[in-house]
Amino acid sequence: MSIAYQLAYRLGFTPWERKQPASLRQLGDLLDREQEGRTAPFGRAVDLGCGRGDTAIELARRGWEVTGIDAVIPALKTARHKAITAGLHVNFCHGDVTRLAEVLAPGYRLAVDLGCFHGLGDEQRRSYAEQLRTVTEPGAALLLFAFSPGRRGPLPRGVDRAGVEQAFVGWQLTDQQAVDVTGERGLVARAAPHWFRLTHD
Repeated sequence: MSIAYQLAYRLGFTPWERKQPASLRQLGDLLDREQEGRTAPFGRAVDLGCGRGDTAIELARRGWEVTGIDAVIPALKTARHKAITAGLHVNFCHGDVTRLAEVLAPGYRLAVDLGCFHGLGDEQRRSYAEQLRTVTEPGAALLLFAFSPGRRGPLPRGVDRAGVEQAFVGWQLTDQQAVDVTGERGLVARAAPHWFRLTHD
């Protein structure tokens, strides 16, 4: 899937990066919930498939110690520039989300995935989940944004609750929320996306 993403960035076709008010608002609410009753700094967080860095930068702004990982080097260069411009420190690294232990040390308390997992193949999904469990602490949370399943050509095929639970052995799915796409148009609205919250046992 990384080849498809690299080609998409090269062509400038990155619809997943367009601002979607409903999904971003829900992410803010979900992050508020993770931070409730606590004060910054909140600990280490990883943005999986961080792209050009918007989510990672928001996490850093909130008081997390953030690492963003992506396989697309031009996207990472843009992300680093954005973080510098914002006056925030984010560790953006080039890597494969199915081989996280090669680039990340254990100890993460939060992981956020705004559209990476749902584009992976079945074996890649299992590796992703196993590797994420290796680098996160017991009790760590994963906030996972995913399209519902559907045929979309080279675009993400999506995943449902059963697919998430099948891949994430050693995790508990604690919450699932449909994204309110009322009034929105485009790919995200048609894909009936959800937010899933899982915790590392």
